[in-house]
Amino acid sequence: MHRRPSKYLPFVATALSLWAAPVLAQDLSPIQSMLETVEAALTGPIGIAVATLAVIGTGFMCMMGRLNWGWFASVVIGIVLIFSAGTIVAGFT
Repeated sequence: MHRRPSKYLPFVATALSLWAAPVLAQDLSPIQSMLETVEAALTGPIGIAVATLAVIGTGFMCMMGRLNWGWFASVVIGIVLIFSAGTIVAGFT
């Protein structure tokens, strides 16, 4: 006699959800530390260097007469958003 496994799925799911405890919760500190490292890299010296190179690149393009002003505005707005992201998010909380 072949039984369908989907017949017992609600019972198994209920039993597992009742069995779960906060002790079984996953520790997310490695993910948090990785995200904090990325944030520090983007807003720290690496981010400043990349933003400086972007401004130099747009300045060079302007000097050569090949600058698309929409691209220049998006570079400037992107730099402003990256470096003010912490203040913007703190305003939401």
